[in-house]
Formats: sequence, structure tokens, C-alpha cells
Amino acid sequence: MAEDEKFYSKERQLPKEVQEEIKRELIEQEKKLGQEIFIEDLPYWTRIAVVEDGKVQDIFLQLKNGRSDDFSSGNIYKGRIEDVVPSMQAVFINIGAEKNAYLFVPSRSKIEKYKSGEEIIVQIKKESIDGKGAKVSDNPTLPGKYLVFTMEKKVGISKKIRSNYEKNRLRRLITKLLESVKDEEVGIVARTEAQGVPEELIREDFERLLKVYRELKEKAKNNPPPVLLWSDSDIVRRTIRDLASSNLKKVVSNSEEKLKMAKDLVSEFFSHTLENVSFELSPSPFVFHEYGIEREFQNALKDEIEIEGGIKLIFNETEAFTAIDVNTASFTGTENLDITAYQANLLAAYEIMRQIRLRKLGGIIIVDFIDMKSRQLKANLLREVKKLVEKDREKTRVFGLTRLGLLEISRKKTGYSLRKQLMSRCPTCGNGFIHSDILKIHENLVKLSKLQGRVVRVSPESFKIIDDYIKKLNINVRVQPKYGLEKWAVEV
Repeated sequence: MAEDEKFYSKERQLPKEVQEEIKRELIEQEKKLGQEIFIEDLPYWTRIAVVEDGKVQDIFLQLKNGRSDDFSSGNIYKGRIEDVVPSMQAVFINIGAEKNAYLFVPSRSKIEKYKSGEEIIVQIKKESIDGKGAKVSDNPTLPGKYLVFTMEKKVGISKKIRSNYEKNRLRRLITKLLESVKDEEVGIVARTEAQGVPEELIREDFERLLKVYRELKEKAKNNPPPVLLWSDSDIVRRTIRDLASSNLKKVVSNSEEKLKMAKDLVSEFFSHTLENVSFELSPSPFVFHEYGIEREFQNALKDEIEIEGGIKLIFNETEAFTAIDVNTASFTGTENLDITAYQANLLAAYEIMRQIRLRKLGGIIIVDFIDMKSRQLKANLLREVKKLVEKDREKTRVFGLTRLGLLEISRKKTGYSLRKQLMSRCPTCGNGFIHSDILKIHENLVKLSKLQGRVVRVSPESFKIIDDYIKKLNINVRVQPKYGLEKWAVEV
């Protein structure tokens, strides 16, 4: 038997009672650590970090542009059809944005039902990127904690729910709920989170969604296009609804308003566990710095990061795809090269899947793992990656390893990656990336927070952004018209 096969046969021969004990310990550890949510609300952005078992798993960023509508993914509009192009199977719709939204019609025969000048209700599925209009769907959905409302009559169950008993239970419950609104053109899909949830909580979610649906319908009836009917752009609400779990232990924010909002949302979705959650006001406005999250945020903007064992991960975002290279660097494992490569690849896989979430990467993703000869080891690595993908709330598919050993992944793209939101190509060399103005302002503000009582000179543009906020830091600001946005000076 080959050495790598011995390695795996030993792993499979763990006594059942030992496996159960390990599982119990992991569950107890998870209960102890729980889930924590950190909300940082500043004049130029809102950032949220979701920490699970002591590790940052998700980071969300919402830049403040001063507009009442930022045309975010999930928003629902009443628009007007401006153009129908059968050869492109495309319908272009005015929803009030700078560029007309784009609706793809998969069947040429169905495109005939769309007429220029007609009103239509659509939902943004992919935000405007690189000068292209937003991609929309004419079958909007309203997401709840456990259910999703659709604008067509249907009963659906999340594919991630595998128990036949649970599928049948939810299907019966949904059918019963839809009978109570049989005059409405709505359907319901049970989300993965509905699994094992008591009927009472699912009914509460149904009532919330029904209220929103009726308000949306009334607004569409009484307003001419283009008009925003429903917004899903508030990241505090989205995070609590989509990612908060019954294992939530703590919510921290520098904003009393955001903290109250979070408490109301937890009460709405998890009333039965509200007493187990602590809501804390951060002693510092810079929440990510105060609670040690800033390093994770900055790492998510880097080309190269080093993880456990000296393994290096190199990220390269291009227009066509994102390439991720795994470099062993100083990693040392067993004497068997294949098993050493497998161990390094496994460590890398865990971090890569986490970084994909943190960096908000989407589209085609190619991972160049360290080469392994053993088919068994390759199969094991692929199986582990597929398990990790199941934890991703965005639609993600693993296509397998190519003959060159490259792992192919596709992940739903809904907007800009974290890097594209906060960095831009260097205008001098055209290859590197530089920090955006907002990132520079934030970095300067953090430094200035340690200089209370001092006088700071800034550009007029910076002053507009930080004027009200910097007063809270007890810093005197003087406008220097000749300064660029990135230049700040402290008077000695």
C-alpha cells in the first residue's frame, strides 16, 4: 500500500466513539464562541464584519455617495421599456439610473411580449459594473429570514435541504400558507434556514413578507415609472436577515442608531433568543481597529497574504477571471511529497474559500494548487472544497480539476469586489493598485484620532466629508485650498 493511502486508511479507521467525541467537542466549542457582528458607521462608509468561532467570515462595505438610491442588487423598480433588441435577446429598461437596465430574455419567441413604452416591474440582479447598465430580472423576489416570496405562483424548497421528511413538512406548510392568499399572484420558496424551524416562526416570516408585498403592489399602482418600489440596500438589515444565526452572542457598533436597528432586527427575526444577545456601544468610532478586525480587512485588499505554515496565497483579479496561486514557501510537512502537498493545499483551500467571501470575488475563479500525483489525494481535496462551498450563501459551483491541476470555480457576481470598490489602477505604471480617496481619508482619520486637541490642515474636498465627524474627535480643522485630497498636515 502506498504511503499516502496508508495515511488515509488510518484516518478512516478512527473508532466511532472517538469520532463522536470529536464532534461533541466541536459543537460545544461553537456554542461557546458563538457568532458576533461588528458594525462601523462613519461619514463615508458603513462596514460590517461577521465573526464566527473567533474568525472573521464575512465583511460587508457600503460606501456613502449622498444619493437616496444607489441602485443596489436586490432593489425592485417600476420601470419603462425603452428598447427591445431581438437579435441580442435583450430588453433595455429605464429605472432612473444613468444607464438603462438590461433584461436578458432566454427565448427569442418570448421576447415578442415586450413592447417599447410599456411599464414593467424588475429587480436588480447584478449592479452596474464598468459602465454597463445593471442586469435585472422581471421575476422579482422578496427575501425573508426563512422564506422567499416570488411574483409567480410556485412552491419551492432550497436544494440544500436534503431531508425528505423536512422537504415534505415545509412543502405542506407552504401550501397551507398560500391557500390563505390564493387571490394573490405569489409563490413561496423555503430557504435553507427554514430547516428545522418551528411553524410559528415561519408563519411570522410569511406575515412580514406579505405586508411588504402588499405595500410594494400599492406603490407600483400609484406611481409612474421610473420609481423605486422596494430597497434591499441597507447592509445592517441584510446581514442580520441573511447571516445572523440563533447562535448570535454579541452585536457591537459605534452608532447608537445602528445598534438600535440591529436590536430591533434581532428581536424581529430571533425574538426567542434576544435575551442571549448582548448589544454593546464601541468605545471607539473605529470599530474594526478597536476589535482587531482591521488587519483582516486590509489583508482582503492585498495581492499576497501568508497563512499558517508559511503558505502564500497570491490573488490576481483580471477582467476575465480571478487567478489564485498557492505557494508552499516555507511549509514543511511529511517526508512524502504528495502528502505534504495535500496538507498545504488543504490549509490553502480553507483560507481561499474564506478570502473569496471576504473579498467579494465573483465570476470565474481559477485556483492553482500545488501539484499532486495521487488521484486519491486530488479526489479528497476536491471533496473538501465542495464541502466548504456549501457554506457560501452566494451561488457557487466547483467544476473540478483540469488536466493541468487547476481548480475551476464559478461564483455569482452581484457587484464590485472589495478591491475594486476601494482601489484603482496606478495611473503611472498601469500595473499596480493604489488606495482610493475614501481609504486615504479613513487612514488619516484613524491617525488623527490619536492627536486630540491639535490643528489639522486638509483640502476642501476632505473637509466636506469629515467636517461634522471630526468635531467629535476634538480636532480643529483648517481648510487649505491648495491641498490635494490625500494631503493632511498637523500643526506642531
